[in-house]
Parts: sequence; C-alpha cells; structure tokens
Amino acid sequence: MKGGDGMSRWWRTQAWLAAALVLALGLVAAAQTPEEYVLGPGDVVDIVVFGEPTLTVTVTVRPDGRISYPMLGEVQVAGLRPADLAARIAEGLQRYIRRPQVTVSLREARVRPYVYLVGQVARPGAYEIQRGWTVVQAIAFAGGVTPRADLRKSQIVRQKETIPVDLERLLLRGETQEAPAVVSGDVVVIPESALRRVYVLGLVMRPGVYEISEGARLHEAISMAGGPERRGALEAVGLIRQDTPQRARLQTYDLTRFLRGADVSQNPVLQTGDVVFVPETKTPDWEMLLRGLSFIFPFPLIRW
Repeated sequence: MKGGDGMSRWWRTQAWLAAALVLALGLVAAAQTPEEYVLGPGDVVDIVVFGEPTLTVTVTVRPDGRISYPMLGEVQVAGLRPADLAARIAEGLQRYIRRPQVTVSLREARVRPYVYLVGQVARPGAYEIQRGWTVVQAIAFAGGVTPRADLRKSQIVRQKETIPVDLERLLLRGETQEAPAVVSGDVVVIPESALRRVYVLGLVMRPGVYEISEGARLHEAISMAGGPERRGALEAVGLIRQDTPQRARLQTYDLTRFLRGADVSQNPVLQTGDVVFVPETKTPDWEMLLRGLSFIFPFPLIRW
C-alpha cells in the first residue's frame, strides 16, 4: 500500500503541475497587450490607411508568415508587432503617398498549439509546437530527458485519454517512426524511475536501459546488454555520470585490463542513471558521440 500511495501522490503532483502550467500560460497570454503581441501565421489584422479606402484591408497572415498588400505586394509579417507592421507599410507607401498614416490592429489572434512537458525532462514547461510534431520532437525541444527518467513508463495525457509511450524504443533503439504525434493541449509525463537503472549504449548486442543491483560494476552492465559487438572497443568504454543538476562527467575505462588482469580500477561500481557507452575504436571522437547523447545529458559534459 505504501508504494501505491506514493505513486498516487506522484501522479497527483504531476497533474497539479500540468494544471499550473496551463494556468500560467493563460495568464501570460492575458497579460500581453495588443501593442506587445507578436504576429504570426493565422493572425487576422486590420490595416487602415487614413484617407485611402482602397488600401484599408483585413488580411490573414499566411503559413509562410507573409501577406499580400496592394501596391507593395508580398510583405513579411511574422515576428512583427502591429506597430512594427504599420511602420513597414507606411515606409513602403511613401513612394506613392505623401506622409501615409497607417494603423494596424489585431482583429483575431491565432490559436497557438501548446504541449506541456512535466517530470524528468531538462526544461519542464509549456512549448509551442509545429504541425506534425511527434513526442520525440517535443522532448528534444524541452532539452531532452534526464538520466533518471523512466523511459518505459512515459505517457501522453490527452483530455480523458492516457497514451503509454515507450521512450526507450524511440530514443535508444531509434524506432522514431513509431513515435506518436502530439496535439495541442497534450501533457507529456516522464516519471522518475524508482529502480536502479543504467543506460548501456553503443556497440553492444542489445542497447537499452537495464536494472542493476546495488554494487553492480561496469562489466556486469555490458553483460546484461548481451556483451559487446565484435567491433566494440572495450579498451575505451565511456562512463557518463551526472555530477551536479547541470553538469555531467565522462571517464573512460580499459575494461580489457579487468578481464585479462583483474584490474578492479578499470571496472567501477555503477550508480543509478549512469550511461555506459562502448565505442567502435580505442580513440573515439567523444565530442561527436556526446552530441548524439544530448537527449540524455542536455547540459555541458566535462572529462575526468
């Protein structure tokens, strides 16, 4: 019962956080005055030129962020405030009209699609999404997952529906074609793992997330992943460990020295959230490899 109560409390906390995010987003939108509003695709604006009825129009910003305007043709709108657009149109009309007086007002604001990411992501919060985005893209926009994320038990909460998402398959095994799409209002929940888990990646037979016992060492995690592939370089196994909330460390180990000579210094005890990476060569380009692992460690890494 204790574990169930704890999980229930955790879900209630996540739901409260999601509700708070929605409320905060609404307050920000309400606080934004028409003068501060930044125009974008889907917005409907009234453009009035004093004394020039043929130039007074109502237009909708197209998906490419532009509008078609008499005498000026294509005008870039996305990213401008109404006052900025008025100034741009007035500047263009000066070639045809003496001292044009232009005002632009927002008639109808576009509906901005947002999703909310809570739990074990680098930057939890509300994010505006693009059409066709999947959960993988939304997570990447939030900086990736943390090392303590329970990738197998992540979920998308959509109104009264809960959609399970196996992020281990999507992020670690590269099956991104199976990633579900996200829609406006979705809440992506990535819980913290209550188990001792480590990532075993690179040239191993079964890359993935593995549960370890207390005191488990480097060679045991690689064995759990089926052992190294033939091309795997056990002379330069990388161990990435979160050092502080905003920093991680990388150290390399020559596991062959343990396997051949029982050198325990090259077979460290693992901690929850560690990432074990078996490279292809003895001198891998760690900078490039770490960029590929940025979905786990989105913050700076340093070498031991």
